[in-house]
Amino acid sequence: MKTPEFLRQLMSSPAYMDKNSKTYAMVERYMKMLYPGMAKTDATGRMAAPEYDMTLQQFNSAQAKLDAELGEAIAQAEAEYEESGQQIDVEDYVELEENIDVRVLLPDGRIENKQLEFYSLDLPENDNIPNGKTRRVWRWHAEEEDDTCEECALRDGEIYDNEDDIPQIPLHPNCRCSITEDVIGTDGRTISSKPYSSKEKKNEIEKDIRNMKISDKGIEWLKSLEGCVKIDGKHVIYNDATGLPVSAGAPLPPGATIGYGHLIKTGDDFSKGLTEKEATELFHRDLQSTYDTIAKQINHDVLAAMPQHQYDALVALVFNIGPGSGAPANVNRGLYQSTIRKYINDKNYRSNTYPTPESAWRAFRNHGDLDRRRDAEWRLFQNADYSGYR
Repeated sequence: MKTPEFLRQLMSSPAYMDKNSKTYAMVERYMKMLYPGMAKTDATGRMAAPEYDMTLQQFNSAQAKLDAELGEAIAQAEAEYEESGQQIDVEDYVELEENIDVRVLLPDGRIENKQLEFYSLDLPENDNIPNGKTRRVWRWHAEEEDDTCEECALRDGEIYDNEDDIPQIPLHPNCRCSITEDVIGTDGRTISSKPYSSKEKKNEIEKDIRNMKISDKGIEWLKSLEGCVKIDGKHVIYNDATGLPVSAGAPLPPGATIGYGHLIKTGDDFSKGLTEKEATELFHRDLQSTYDTIAKQINHDVLAAMPQHQYDALVALVFNIGPGSGAPANVNRGLYQSTIRKYINDKNYRSNTYPTPESAWRAFRNHGDLDRRRDAEWRLFQNADYSGYR
């Protein structure tokens, strides 16, 4: 395994020279976490490169520890901000610092390339939150065009401290004004900003969002990405890792699946298989949690304006990577901590790790089938291309 960049930076810092420092202890902890395997020697007695970096159990344990450290950092930062009176959503400043390539030994003996995800907190400097105090305001924006009316132009930059004081928008037919909801410091500098919708518009959007679902064309496209295993026309249980059917009466392996990506849970009985109609109905039920995730994590103004093909692509991505969360015990961050979520929610967002939305979308990969899936999803999102795998 190539030593991760974040670990190289720690090891090259002056503090690492002090064996009693926190930096030295941190490096030791990460070294044990990332290099758990035993060294081997070849016939000449020389050190031999291991075939794999860690077992699947060690991989999951390492990711859980990395996530736990992030969770502890979030909790500590939230406590410090609360104590100082600063109003800031710490989890908005979580960044995927680095994907760490790992060769993982699976229980069936196969070696698979996976990626550990190392997250960090990129919190704003204290001087960006003057005296630890902020206030939420609403700011009027008028376009600077020759045909902008005088009334709109005069309101440009106007700040309202109370949401109830905001004038009705649009002011007139063809009005192009907009309002942002900003958090500003006592010196007037804007700390964060997002588009604002009136209460009436929010109610309309909420109603539309609740009805958002993947299109019929998207369903068939996503079925082709998920795949299935059928015998004599019926969907049967299969091992997701191998794609092979599970023999009747045999113990179910980890990742036992049926239909279109339905992971079998304790208590499920699919021993008799499923018809195509039953598999499709199960697929639609499974997708509901994906719709709920998207509705919770993507700004509703953004969703309301999202074309159907982009929504279909987003459903496919989230159905595959999962919702994620900020919980320390969560191993797979999924959508919640993804950079693509930040890009979708904020058109002005920028990331050094993933400089484009496409690179952020393709970050969920494993140098295999998932690369092809991410490619199919992104082509749909960007170009309304429902052709699927290539």
